[in-house]
Parts: sequence; C-alpha cells; structure tokens
Amino acid sequence: MNELKTILEQLDYPVAYDHFNTPTVPPFIVFRRYASNNFFADGGVYKKINNIYVELYTDKKDIEIENALEKLFDENQIVYNVESETFISEENVYEIIYEINKED
Repeated sequence: MNELKTILEQLDYPVAYDHFNTPTVPPFIVFRRYASNNFFADGGVYKKINNIYVELYTDKKDIEIENALEKLFDENQIVYNVESETFISEENVYEIIYEINKED
C-alpha cells in the first residue's frame, strides 16, 4: 500500500488512504483495499492479491487528470478497470473509481 501511495503522489494531488481528516479541495485521490483475491496452494496463501479502489475526485469532468492517472497506472504496470463514474451532487464533485489488483 505504501508503494501505491508513493506512485499516486507523483501526480502532485493530495492522496490519502480511505479518507482525509480535514476537508480537501478537489482534485484529490483516495484509495483503499476493499477485498482480497488471494491465490491458494498446498493449504495456504501462495500469493496475496489485494483488490483496491482508487477514487479520483474532481470539481469538474477533467479528462486531462483522468488521462494522467491512467498513464501513471500504465507506466507502473498497474492493471486497472473503471469501476464507476458518477457526479455526487451533495458534494458537487465527480468521482471515478478505478479497480486495481495489486500483488503483495
């Protein structure tokens, strides 16, 4: 998780695991493990695989930031899918959730 945080910080936007403790102005990134998909062999965990959501929040639809994040994933050989994209009217922000699988 620390490695992923370091990679995400390369975009120069605020990054936090799960949430920020103080109000944060978009754009910012939040990430968290939501499940695991471990590989088992010989009665134990052979390889740990974390399912992680990387959430990008922006105050407007911003293709440039999205492309920069996706390029960062590509450059670091992080396989991703867009899980969802939505506008959160209560917070007046766009949220794009990327799903990645990261091996430990």
